Amino acid sequence: MRADISLVNACLLPAYAGRSPADWILRAADEGLAGVGLFGINFPAGSGSLREEVTDPLRAVRPDLLIALDEEGGDVTRLDYRRGSAYPGCHALGAVDDTGLTREVGAAIARDLRAEGVNLCLAPCADVNSRPDNPIIGVRSFGDRPDLVARHTAAYVRGVQEAGVAATLKHFPGHGDTRTDSHAELPDIDRDAASLDAVDLPPFRAGIAAGARAVMTGHIRLSRLDGLPATLSRRIVTGLLRERLGYRGVVTTDALEMAPIVRRWGYGGAAVAALAAGADLVVLGATDGEKLLPEIHDAVQEALDRGTLTLERVAEAACRVASLRAWADPARRTGTPDGDGPAPDRHREPVGLTAARRALLAHGVPRAADGRRLHTVRLATAANLAVGDAPWGLETPLRSLGALASVTEVEPGTDPAAVAPPPDDGVPLAVVVRDAERDPWQRAVLQELRARRPDLVTVEMGLAPARPLPADAPATLFTRGAGLANATAAAEYLTGRAWHGPLRP
Repeated sequence: MRADISLVNACLLPAYAGRSPADWILRAADEGLAGVGLFGINFPAGSGSLREEVTDPLRAVRPDLLIALDEEGGDVTRLDYRRGSAYPGCHALGAVDDTGLTREVGAAIARDLRAEGVNLCLAPCADVNSRPDNPIIGVRSFGDRPDLVARHTAAYVRGVQEAGVAATLKHFPGHGDTRTDSHAELPDIDRDAASLDAVDLPPFRAGIAAGARAVMTGHIRLSRLDGLPATLSRRIVTGLLRERLGYRGVVTTDALEMAPIVRRWGYGGAAVAALAAGADLVVLGATDGEKLLPEIHDAVQEALDRGTLTLERVAEAACRVASLRAWADPARRTGTPDGDGPAPDRHREPVGLTAARRALLAHGVPRAADGRRLHTVRLATAANLAVGDAPWGLETPLRSLGALASVTEVEPGTDPAAVAPPPDDGVPLAVVVRDAERDPWQRAVLQELRARRPDLVTVEMGLAPARPLPADAPATLFTRGAGLANATAAAEYLTGRAWHGPLRP
């Protein structure tokens, strides 16, 4: 029994290299491709328009194509990859704990996506960040309490989808209790069914109840449930998500290009295993997919011939994806947001900046009121693959506010004793870090700088502490994320200068 190429394509979401859609992906779209994943490399340089150069050419071939990207706000952004996100991420929204604001931010992000022709948002993270030293979730989570994460997950989903973009819950069944970055190694989570039900599943239940159109599986192994990664586990995808939680929408995989999956199974083997487990939409990742599609087509056909995958299962997956395409088809969704969500008020402050201001946590740092300037020292850190190389720090907003006295960049691994602070010329100094508490090098540099400039303020753009700091802890301003909105709110606080106008051009 042979599978028509269009039936297999209907379950695949590849990416392409370069600024403009490659000829091969336009042909694949014409041959039934489910959609295309966009990454920073695909965005036009300078003042180019994503819609004109990327999404419109794709939709000219297939109007209902799923065009997807990771747009979580805060640290993880594709739309604002070159300047930093105009919205704070989940950690900041969870700290504010205003579900109306979270819903409004979700809707604003979705309106930005729709304006650029994107109709599938690979967010929000429904992970409960129950392990503070988690190397991949952190500020991407709404928090460490299942009830808080659940209510904000539901609010974010409602905001995104009432603006006409499909939301995606990730990373099922929960990536919050991992010590390992699943881009590099396969994390093991020691959860039994009872603790999984109490800690990790409530946000997914809430997101499903809110109508989430997609759920993304995580490349994580819950060894008490199955020896396979969740993405490839029928017990988890079909047994837990479909049968126990009653989910009827599209199940997507996380990117198959991530090392623990592709190293062992390859793209073809992983795609077959994911489909057999119950996944519907196979996300390949940022790797150019021209040579990957034939590998997957051949692997699916071989599995059909062997009987390890059925044509009925592939057709079921394709049918679910077709329903998602129909719901998210831009031609059916024009004008103001759908549902009962409010239309945007163009005269209000940008909602992302409003949220970022409310998320600030100051310890021993008074709000400036004198329009001062700042010296900054930024301790550069290697970002994980989910974040990429999106810019972060205070330099951009301080320069825009006319408040940047000087900036010093310190490369990772620099000898702490060799890092010299700017001269003590009466201008305040801010040292910008990201998750310094879990990085011995950042802590060592901070110690050296504080010895020379006891008056410095630390601006921590990673996780804020879960408990109040002792009174004698160093002066620190916590932004709860490293997006442009977070940085702008911090720059305002430290300089006494107010930002006017939008954060996105």
